[in-house]
Amino acid sequence: MTTPTTSAPVLRVQDLEVTFDLPDEQLKAVDGISFALEPGRILGIVGESGSGKSVTSRAIMRMIRHPGRVTGGQVELNGRDLLALSEKEMLAVRGKEIAMIFQDPQAALNPVMRIKDQIVEALKIHGTDGAAAQARALELLEQVGIPEAARAAQKYPHQFSGGMRQRVVIAIALANDPSILIADEPTTALDVTIQAQILDLLRRLRDELGIAILFITHDMGVVAEMCDDVVVMHLGKIVERGTVRDVLTRPQDPYTVSLMAAIPKMDAPLREDAPAAERTVLEVRELKTDLNTARRSWFRKPVPFYAVNGVSVQVSAGETLALVGESGCGKSTLSRTIVGINEPASGEILVNGEPVELRTDEQRRALARTVQYVFQDPYSSLNPRRTAGQSLEEALRIAGVPRTELRDRSVELLERVSLGAQHLDRYPWAFSGGQRQRIGIARALASDPRLLILDEPVSALDVSIQAQILALLTDLQTTFDLAYLFISHDLAVVREISHRVAVMNRGLIVEQGTTEDVFGSPRHPYTRTLLAATPDLDKAIA
Repeated sequence: MTTPTTSAPVLRVQDLEVTFDLPDEQLKAVDGISFALEPGRILGIVGESGSGKSVTSRAIMRMIRHPGRVTGGQVELNGRDLLALSEKEMLAVRGKEIAMIFQDPQAALNPVMRIKDQIVEALKIHGTDGAAAQARALELLEQVGIPEAARAAQKYPHQFSGGMRQRVVIAIALANDPSILIADEPTTALDVTIQAQILDLLRRLRDELGIAILFITHDMGVVAEMCDDVVVMHLGKIVERGTVRDVLTRPQDPYTVSLMAAIPKMDAPLREDAPAAERTVLEVRELKTDLNTARRSWFRKPVPFYAVNGVSVQVSAGETLALVGESGCGKSTLSRTIVGINEPASGEILVNGEPVELRTDEQRRALARTVQYVFQDPYSSLNPRRTAGQSLEEALRIAGVPRTELRDRSVELLERVSLGAQHLDRYPWAFSGGQRQRIGIARALASDPRLLILDEPVSALDVSIQAQILALLTDLQTTFDLAYLFISHDLAVVREISHRVAVMNRGLIVEQGTTEDVFGSPRHPYTRTLLAATPDLDKAIA
């Protein structure tokens, strides 16, 4: 990493406070923090959800909305206090002198505008004329590494991959040559190989243009690879600051120490608890799933699109098989085919040695009693109008539990996931992300299944909560001899929880073996590419 020479700060935040006026209290989301960002340097702000890091970025950009408000402090950009500017004056600064890259590029782009038009719009707002804006838009697309820029400029956001959409967002942010980029979790939603490309792009832009970057993330591995300096936030306060090497190798604050301890590591010890049983719960034989079936017509024969193209895997009782690969590789389509959401074009699915037939409602209910699904987003997977108890009682009722036993059994399920009776009557919004995922797991256990399909179950969670959920899953597996199909793009998590790994690319299983073999001696070039792209905290700070 290139570390530029230090100079006077381009951004200085002093005693910043942000307060949210809630019905029952005033919540101080940012509580008197101070830091400085120098030209050409990358400052990381890290912390878990609710720490105040994203609120800080929005306060700098003057984007705090009701019921939030800035209640104290200064934000100086090149010596000028942004908090003292009128909204009209701030409009001239926002996007011109300081720009922001958001976490979700799909949400940040206008779905009904062509890419070039969105860049041109950003340029025209700050005074660039039409012809110059058109030329500058193509120049920016080339600068951020989008191939065939003139052709790509005519496309709409949905025609790009996630990584390419993020490149477009970066191009828009760079349009007016800002001196500061605020990157708010810019790679969280991306696969490891795409993440590595975006981080390389941001480093290159820093080196070529001298831009200062405020990099907000919860991923310490990314901080180690990307940043020069780091501040650690907890409950609205900065609890530790320093160079990346000093903070990550010699953390002083107990909160920083706990964050570091919770991070899954690529050199962590492998699981030693070999599955107790040899009984195969799930077997998939030469499965194909054609996603073109929805487009069939009487007039032409569609070309098949096999998102799953001849896949064979099996999972035994007490075993975790991790399915890894980038977005679009087919891993989620495979899981949806197993539970009957997608219809297979050919091949076989066997559960407990019996072929899966889903022609009748009874057959579907029988499969649901044996195979259950835990989703990535614990909030959207729970009905916001139902309490935790009502959601669990519904699952138990479907599983055939008598009405008189529903509440007691619901309490038992909550206790299995380290919650209790006091949580029964709360709605999803009243729980933390980790608690919501525990409820999702409890609901999946209601039918006493033999197989859980875990689709990115910890990717939306902070590292400390992630560690708790992984420990819970391991404990449940040991206690109930459960089989897990664990879908993830986070290889450090996969290494920690899995017994075996199947690597999927373009609908095919390109490599399969024990976790030790796949991580220690990968055979396929794609597996080696995935492993090389994964941020490694220890290597980055070595």
